[in-house]
Amino acid sequence: MKMFSTIWLTLFLLAMVTQTIDAQEANRPQRVSTSVGIYDVQSPEDIHGFSAAEIRELVRLENQRWQGVDTFPHPVLVYAFEERTFHYTGGRFQNEEITYRLRTPRTIRFGRRYPLIVHLHGHGDDSLTHAHSVLPFLIGPDQQDFFMLVTQAPRTGADAGWRFQPATEDGSLDVLVAAIAHVIAENPIDTNRITATGISGGGSGVWQLLLRHPDMFAGAMPTACGAPQIPQPAALRQTPIWAINNRGDIDPTSIRAAMRMINGAGGSMVLTETNTPGHNSWIPAMEDYNGIQWMLAQRRGSWFAPAPGTIVNNPSSSLLVFVMYIVPFALLVFLVFYLREEIGEQIATVWQALQERNGKK
Repeated sequence: MKMFSTIWLTLFLLAMVTQTIDAQEANRPQRVSTSVGIYDVQSPEDIHGFSAAEIRELVRLENQRWQGVDTFPHPVLVYAFEERTFHYTGGRFQNEEITYRLRTPRTIRFGRRYPLIVHLHGHGDDSLTHAHSVLPFLIGPDQQDFFMLVTQAPRTGADAGWRFQPATEDGSLDVLVAAIAHVIAENPIDTNRITATGISGGGSGVWQLLLRHPDMFAGAMPTACGAPQIPQPAALRQTPIWAINNRGDIDPTSIRAAMRMINGAGGSMVLTETNTPGHNSWIPAMEDYNGIQWMLAQRRGSWFAPAPGTIVNNPSSSLLVFVMYIVPFALLVFLVFYLREEIGEQIATVWQALQERNGKK
């Protein structure tokens, strides 16, 4: 009798566990094709756990979708960012609440500081409309540890569509710079690793940022845009710039002229021109030329940061760490150890000369 009771109890427990598992499966996001790509999501928690292949498929569908219908960012991409606000006062703004979106590393380690990528949307877009190509670096197994800031341009007024032209006082560009300062103050940002990228009108905004604040950025990747006049090209000498344009983006005359001026002043700029007819060079910039990895590998003032045009497979790779840190340290040890006698003699000679000079006085 006890044996039968045990069997029935075991079967009952198994049935309860099976029902619980079925209920959990029913509540999971359905990985099926939808009108906005794949994967319906309702919360930030739903975006985690997708495989690299699933994320790539989502990116492929979204890159197709934007060309044929009215565009808006996929919920998976929206939930990868947190909406935040800060107050801005100046000119026509009086303590106005400004909203922006910020992507943060999933795990922030104590005492560590992280890179910041500023991403500028195109004219008339939502702040994330064409940012799907960066999604594999935000979630999933290939995600990288960095902050990413996107801001939304005003829909009306002098800065409607966010053309990033410095024509108005306290315009979109000023608000953007204030947002960058706010993010730096509130988060563990490595200020030597701030980079900027933008698409179309946002690419033009990157140029305006560089002209106004040439010492802020460790590197820049404007895409699908031309370039303004560069009144002081020497000011951009320390900022690597990698511009990427499709054949169908824009007449490249202005950006070629900017490249000649910057490189002629001792700077480092590369223009990559693809043979693609569409106005979408931000897609190959991120997917073919590894734009995110290149920007994450930039460090202001470093001699070992990859030059524009260099395809970086992993900004945290052993080779990159070796080149950027171990080699300089090894050279320093070599100089100190093997040249210590020569250095000591030079110091003694200088010291003796100073004493003799003071003695004569």
